[in-house]
Amino acid sequence: MSPSATTELSVDTLRAVLSHMIVRTRECEEELNALDAQLGDGDLGSTLVSVAGAVESACNALPQDWGAALKHLAGVIARVSGSSFTSLLMLGLSNAGQSLSGKTKLSAAESSEAWRAALSAMLAVSGAQLGDKTMLDVIAVIAEAQPDHPLVERISRTIEQYRPMRCRVGRARVASERSMGRDDPGMIAMLRLVEGATQSRAAR
Repeated sequence: MSPSATTELSVDTLRAVLSHMIVRTRECEEELNALDAQLGDGDLGSTLVSVAGAVESACNALPQDWGAALKHLAGVIARVSGSSFTSLLMLGLSNAGQSLSGKTKLSAAESSEAWRAALSAMLAVSGAQLGDKTMLDVIAVIAEAQPDHPLVERISRTIEQYRPMRCRVGRARVASERSMGRDDPGMIAMLRLVEGATQSRAAR
């Protein structure tokens, strides 16, 4: 989620965005499980639905400080799931929150800075690199996106670009040959989350 060039967003907007992301997550549970089953344990969709339920319960308790709100969400995720995908999400949220500490309004520039802080931490801890065909390649697109860019379209093109390639890290690398010509489940999960956030913007 990124504000437009002239808009500053409050945590109230974050709550609305999260509600749409939660709905989208539940809609694509079976899709994500099926994609994950091709290369991993087949539980990514179910894991994210569990996380979505916990986030939904926590939304009303989010503080108005963006930094504190994102760190609170990271803690919620940590209590529900320890999967590789959600662990990276938790790490990203924590580091984004640190960069936004004390802010009650979020500008486009601050949003980009937070996304870049999240990406840097996730790359450092995961050992992955951009180009390894992971969720981090999608986050890089989000971090560098300009306000009001068609983000879903840009992410979809990125996923299409990586589809012929091997997955180089994570569980999928064990099945690297089978990963060629298949979408990375984590990349698709990030796309679906962004779709939910975009639906929230369209609804306003």
